[in-house]
Amino acid sequence: MAPSGTAVARPRSMPGTPLSPNVPGRTAERRDIQGLRAVAVVVVILDHFLGWPAGGFIGVDVFFVLSGFLITGLLLREYERNGRISIADFYRRRVRRILPVSLLVLGLTVVAGLLLFSPVRAASTLVDAFWTLIFGINWHLAIVGTDYMQAAGPVSPLRHYWSLAVEEQFYVVWPMIIIAVFAIAAALMRRRPAVAGRDDRAAGRRGLLIAAVVVVVASFAWSLYESVAMPSFAYFSTFSRAWELGLGALLAVTAPYLVNLSPLVRTALAWVGLAGIAASLFVISPASVFPAPWAALPVLATVLVLMSGVGTQARGIGILTNRVSTYVGDISYSLYLWHWPIFVFAGVLIPTDTPIAFAGMLALTTLLSVFSYHFLEDPVRRSSFLEPRWRRVAKRRAQRPGGLSARAIGLGWLGALAVVTVVMMAFAMTFAAVLKTPPAAIVVEAAPAAGSETLSLQEQRTAEIATALSATAWPATDPSLDTLGKEAGAAQWVNDDCLNIYSNARDSCVYGDPASEKLAVLLGDSTAISYLPALIGPMTEAGYRIQVLTMFSCPAYDIAVGPVGSEAAKVCDLQHGWVYDYVAQLRPDMVLMSTLAGSVVKLASGTNDATAVTEYQDAAAATLATLSPSVGEIVVISPPPANEKPVTECKTPTNGPAACVYKASALYRSVLDAERAAVATLPEQARYIDVSPWLCNAGSCPQFIGTTPVSWDGIHLTDKASGNLAPLFKEALFATAEDSDVTAGADG
Repeated sequence: MAPSGTAVARPRSMPGTPLSPNVPGRTAERRDIQGLRAVAVVVVILDHFLGWPAGGFIGVDVFFVLSGFLITGLLLREYERNGRISIADFYRRRVRRILPVSLLVLGLTVVAGLLLFSPVRAASTLVDAFWTLIFGINWHLAIVGTDYMQAAGPVSPLRHYWSLAVEEQFYVVWPMIIIAVFAIAAALMRRRPAVAGRDDRAAGRRGLLIAAVVVVVASFAWSLYESVAMPSFAYFSTFSRAWELGLGALLAVTAPYLVNLSPLVRTALAWVGLAGIAASLFVISPASVFPAPWAALPVLATVLVLMSGVGTQARGIGILTNRVSTYVGDISYSLYLWHWPIFVFAGVLIPTDTPIAFAGMLALTTLLSVFSYHFLEDPVRRSSFLEPRWRRVAKRRAQRPGGLSARAIGLGWLGALAVVTVVMMAFAMTFAAVLKTPPAAIVVEAAPAAGSETLSLQEQRTAEIATALSATAWPATDPSLDTLGKEAGAAQWVNDDCLNIYSNARDSCVYGDPASEKLAVLLGDSTAISYLPALIGPMTEAGYRIQVLTMFSCPAYDIAVGPVGSEAAKVCDLQHGWVYDYVAQLRPDMVLMSTLAGSVVKLASGTNDATAVTEYQDAAAATLATLSPSVGEIVVISPPPANEKPVTECKTPTNGPAACVYKASALYRSVLDAERAAVATLPEQARYIDVSPWLCNAGSCPQFIGTTPVSWDGIHLTDKASGNLAPLFKEALFATAEDSDVTAGADG
């Protein structure tokens, strides 16, 4: 008898159609399933390693459908065979299936992070490891992803575990639903003994069909909403992903009705499904609204391929059933777990955008996956680990000669761990040796020695940047590069909470002398408020008070950003709706404006490249024209050049400052050109301040200048770095020709 609450009994009489005729879940009979696993993992790896195909991330959606189909099929067959479903046995199988390799990869990833990452990033990895261990990493990533302060942080080497967390959370609930449905069906049948020939299995199957449909419809509806309103949250949300597993489960429930499909129909279903998966790779991109509705394409395509093999294998799909594809499918779980941390750690040590790097990462991923599959994953999965003692004894007695003993499995664990450790150490040592090779010289403009009384402010700044670019060792900085975080950002943002100004709190953040006659207004996003430490001093000296009217991720210009209808887009639209009217009421003496250059790649219109820049320029010019009648002077300040690898991600114990020098991107330069063109439409009233010469030299930008880190996240200036720009802003904003021969960085 099964423990209470873990199983549901079946009545003695069992007439009717079998629940799962010869299919769902038997991977040995479904070589096409292994082929689908191979397709899924290969496209994910290619997407991560090469950035191609653009929709490679849909491989995870294929895995979700497969998982829902296989697990539900296993549970249905268990009920058919034993008249009950044992939750204890289910979780024993899950533990043997997923934990050994996942814990190995998790442990080695944490160790590698402690060795290669900065203290801040290593600590972040430890936090991620905790959430991974409790199968909550998807929610952790969702929460972090919706926090604007963390949006530009380093990529976690454990991020890929989110999909495992979604599956395991689903499997906390779904087996219970199956048990409850069959228990209710059995109880109803016992109440109606006079109805001859009725089968609780058939009634249970109908009930489970209804339950699966409810799960799929409800989850998909929620996913449609959440994918627009909170896209970063929806991507990791179990509620927004459950419909994908649910469709696989629905197919497993209805499998008995599909066994008599003709060979022609089977082949057609398989190839239409494969075509749908292939199309998904190129039709879907990171800009698509996801997971709903766009994930429906690969999900339904996967369902079609699975349908084609219910009962018997479809013909003519050797692309899935050949031995290479099925073997890659066999090791797909290990491949998935290993590839992402290898990619992340390789990015710390070497440039990953070269053919040699791709070949090396792929080879290492394959080698580790083969070893972990054969020496750890497969032996433990087939073992009696965690089984009751009587079952372990019976299994040993029934074990064929030459079978794997507990000692052999243990040795396999140790062997796998030893091999993996040696390989990873060799990998790290090899690239550490490569990194000892002196880097190519960084070309910088010649600058006079700092300290000369004849140097202009710009010339002094150029000399400081040149010194930072030529540094061969990481300096001691304030704040420390090893502990750099959001607390190092502009105090007005971090401490005063003055980033997000709503219409009902528009007077809450004013800086300078409240009695000052002249008023300046600061418009824009977090880039704008990050300049406040540099602006407050010069503006106050010039007799201005500054009113902050900024909003996170909301450009200073009247242009829609983010997915249409999303919460962020709605907030920004509301901000634009009242802030320009309010400026017209205030009639300030000066308007200061700045916007993150990256806004141009997330326009609600969905345009990109040159079209997006043109749209951005037109919006900037229109906004300046709207403001001009009611303001004295308009000053547009360029954003700082963004660094895709912030110092907390780039700096490692094995490299030097030269390895972390970054370049202003072509997109950044095009955005600055667009802003200049917009300012030029009001030559008598507007002017432009380009800060890039204050942060870069000949296109090369250091992570620190003097003893000050430039930005805390690759985008936003630190409070101290911003404050150090005060003399340059003072000169650019207020110096006359008599005061200075050079107005550094100012145009117009």
